[in-house]
Amino acid sequence: MKWIRPLMAGLALAFLSAAQAQPALRMAYVAPPPVWGPIADRFAKEVADRTNAELKIQSFGAGQLGSLPQNYAGLRTGQIDMMLADTGTLALARGGKDFNALFAPYIFRDHAHFKTFMQSETFRQMLDGVEKEAGFKLVGYVSDRTPRQLTTSNRKVLKPDDMKGLKVRVPETPAILEVMKGWGASPTPVPAAELYLAMKQGLVDGQDNGFDAIAGAKYYEVQKYAMKIDYIQSGLIVLIAADKWARLTPAQQKAMTDAAVATEKWASKETWDGAARSIETLKANGMEIVEPDLAAFRKMADGITASFDGQLWNKGTVEKIRAAK
Repeated sequence: MKWIRPLMAGLALAFLSAAQAQPALRMAYVAPPPVWGPIADRFAKEVADRTNAELKIQSFGAGQLGSLPQNYAGLRTGQIDMMLADTGTLALARGGKDFNALFAPYIFRDHAHFKTFMQSETFRQMLDGVEKEAGFKLVGYVSDRTPRQLTTSNRKVLKPDDMKGLKVRVPETPAILEVMKGWGASPTPVPAAELYLAMKQGLVDGQDNGFDAIAGAKYYEVQKYAMKIDYIQSGLIVLIAADKWARLTPAQQKAMTDAAVATEKWASKETWDGAARSIETLKANGMEIVEPDLAAFRKMADGITASFDGQLWNKGTVEKIRAAK
C-alpha cells in the first residue's frame, strides 16, 4: 500500500496543474488602453491574488474584440468571456431598453445621486431581466467615471445655440443623440478607437468624455476648448458571460465580486484625483477650460427627455431613477 501516498500526491499535483493551466478569461473593452487599461489590470490582479492565480484575466482594449454591440452579443455567443463597460451601455444588451434612460442628459443631479441609484433596488430590478435575457452576470461596479464634458477643435460653446452645426462624436445611444440634435449639434458616429484620428483629420469637430479620458487619450493634441457641461454621470462595470460564471466555484465567484469591490475603492479615488490632474494637463497643453450656462442646457435636455418617456424606455422609468434612494 506504500504506492497510495505517492499516487494521491501525484493526483493532487495534477489537479493543481490543471487549475493553474485554465485558459485566461478574455475581457473586452472599447476605450483606449491608457484610459481604462489600469482599471482592467487592477481587477485582473485582484482576481488572481484571491484565487492563487487559478483565474487569470487577459484584457483587450481599444475595441480589439469588437464594438460594444458586438461585445454584448459575444457574451451571449461565447466569443468573449467578460466585458469592462460603461453602465449606460447596458441599453445595448438584449432587454436593456430601460437603461437608455441612464444616458438621458442630466437625469442625475450629480455623481452622488448616480452612485445612490447604482446601489438601489430600482437598479437591481432593472438589471434582473436583462441578465437573464442577455446571458451575462454583473460581477460588480469597479470605478466611478468623471462626468462627460464637451471638447471642440474650433469653437467655444457657452450656450446651446453655440453648438449649431458642430460635428460631435458621442456614444450611439438614442437619448444622447437626440439631445445633441436638440442643442443644435450634428452627432457623428465614430468608433472609440478611431476618434483621435477622426478629430485630427477634421472628420468630427469634437467629442464628449471625462477630463481624465480626454487627457489620457491626448485629445488635447487635436482639440482646443473643453466645456464643463457635466451632462452624463456614469461608472464602469465588469460583466461575465452567464455560462462562464456558472462554471466558477462559489469561492471563485466570491473572489470575483470581492475583487470588484477592492478595484472600485482604488480606481474611483484614482479617477477623481486623476481628473483634477487632467484639467491641469489640458491647460498646460493649450486647452481652454470653459464654464457654459448649464441652466440652458438642462432646460432643453429635460424637455427632450420627457418626450421620450414610453418610447426609448418604459413609461415612468425616469421618475423611478430620479427618485432612487
